[in-house]
Amino acid sequence: MTDHERLSTIQSYAWTLELLGEALVQHDEMLECEHNPQLSFRNTAGIHQAIRIISRLASEQVGKLEAMREEGI
Repeated sequence: MTDHERLSTIQSYAWTLELLGEALVQHDEMLECEHNPQLSFRNTAGIHQAIRIISRLASEQVGKLEAMREEGI
């Protein structure tokens, strides 16, 4: 994977995190009128899990970029 591809991947991860964050905010607003707390909890947990996974993937890609940069110096 080239540096440009890696940076593009990180940018995609960041955009996805932004969208998930917005979904979480909207979901929290919806919870006020929700009558099924178990379903709401599962939805919230799923969004949080997705955020954790994508954050980890982004961190791995940044680490690889830093390692490649250090090797090139």
